[in-house]
Amino acid sequence: MKKELLSNILIKIVASIFFLLMTINSILVFTKTAVFPKYYQEILYYKNDNAIVNIILLIVFSIVILIFSKYLQKVINIKRLVLLVMIYMFILSLLFAILRRDYVQFDPFNVIAQAKNFIRDNYTGLDRGNNYLYIYSHQITTVFLFQIILSLFGMTTFILYIMQCFSISYIVFMLYKIADILFKNKEINYITVILSAVCFPLIFYVSFLYGILPGMFLALLSFYNIIKYLKEGFWYNLIIAIISINIAILFIGNNLINLLSIFSVLTIYLIKKIDKKLFLFIIYSIFFMLSFKSIIINYYQTVSQKDIPQGVNKITWVAMGMQEGDREAGFFNGFNYDIMTEENYDNSKIVEISKKSIKQRLAVFKNNPSYAYDFYSRKYESQFIDPTFQSLLITAPQKSIEDNSTFLLRVKNKIVEQIYFGNLSKILFYLMKVFQLFIYLFTLIFSIIIFKRRDELYLFIPISFIGGSIFHIIWEAKSRYIFPYFVFLIPLAACSFVYTKNYLKNIIFRKEKYYE
Repeated sequence: MKKELLSNILIKIVASIFFLLMTINSILVFTKTAVFPKYYQEILYYKNDNAIVNIILLIVFSIVILIFSKYLQKVINIKRLVLLVMIYMFILSLLFAILRRDYVQFDPFNVIAQAKNFIRDNYTGLDRGNNYLYIYSHQITTVFLFQIILSLFGMTTFILYIMQCFSISYIVFMLYKIADILFKNKEINYITVILSAVCFPLIFYVSFLYGILPGMFLALLSFYNIIKYLKEGFWYNLIIAIISINIAILFIGNNLINLLSIFSVLTIYLIKKIDKKLFLFIIYSIFFMLSFKSIIINYYQTVSQKDIPQGVNKITWVAMGMQEGDREAGFFNGFNYDIMTEENYDNSKIVEISKKSIKQRLAVFKNNPSYAYDFYSRKYESQFIDPTFQSLLITAPQKSIEDNSTFLLRVKNKIVEQIYFGNLSKILFYLMKVFQLFIYLFTLIFSIIIFKRRDELYLFIPISFIGGSIFHIIWEAKSRYIFPYFVFLIPLAACSFVYTKNYLKNIIFRKEKYYE
């Protein structure tokens, strides 16, 4: 009894923190929007919204989703719908990839370039100096996976776009599977799939050739298999979960937050019921996480005959996350890159400078509480109230698109211009805005469902969201870092949407049962 009481208390604590975050997010998105300038410089400004207009838009959007769901339930079964939406997302993503395939920059450009160099046995990128991997050596696991993909399927960047398209399709599939296994409700499944189909940032991210999308799919696959094990007890689900979450971490290190979410939920579960397989899962997950990275580093040391650099110290990211910059509070401002080069890559000096910067900023915050509040308010808002989650910013044209040499180029450039700068861009922006309103508000309601039902299986995604939110308040800030956690909320929002609809129906028609 005491064990169950403790477990329930922990669930309620998580639900309360999640409720608080979603309340803040809901209030913010109904009253304000973070917007990038027309030509997509990474400098945010904030636009005050009319909350009443947003409420009307949300009601209209909800009614459309509900009507569409009712209609689809009559004409197509859920498995066929999932398949059609997966194909639709693949094709739409592929078309967008074709439009933007000539545009790769930022981290993806460097990661791909290093992977191709390694395939050619060119390891100069590991040399001491102003080399990408020497400074940002944590990217070496992503480079390794890209090297494998490009080695197997050919050294053309388009292979990576195909990987992205498949990742998007299977993210949709896993969101449906998680909704199905958690809620066992036909209507929730339909709503989940429909919402996934109108998540336009997911499509636009196809052109950001990084590990975000495959990492999201693998993290969801891990969540699903853990839930399936806890419900059905098949050991092989744990094996799939271990492999998938560890490969997700290799793609993007931030997926460690999703692993910690799994550990947190399992800890709550183990308080009530001891399961040796879950203890082994935790041990082997840690073992494989450390082993995979160690194997990759040893491999590159062997083939390159070079030491793998330590890279910029992690404390520099914390220091940078407390600083102002040209973009917004806590955004990347070149701090860690600059001190690496200025201090001749001396790690001890870099750590000392970073610690000094942190102390200085803490003193500023302590002496100016109103400024500290303003700084962290801006840092938080910049990540959570951008409806696009930088999906257009990171793929936007940075040069003139006026190339009318052929008919196909004219058509392509006209479409690109509409998506980024024309009337279509405004329509897409408002669709992404109302989608964000829907997800935040109904996920807020889901936090209440968690509190009432006290089911630890509902906690995987909320804990990931909480962990990601806390991490990026401390670390470097960008809304694209929050994007994966936002997409994960879709099944939760679908559940509470159906719950709310049935609850209101119950009040109106005085029915006793409003939720299945």
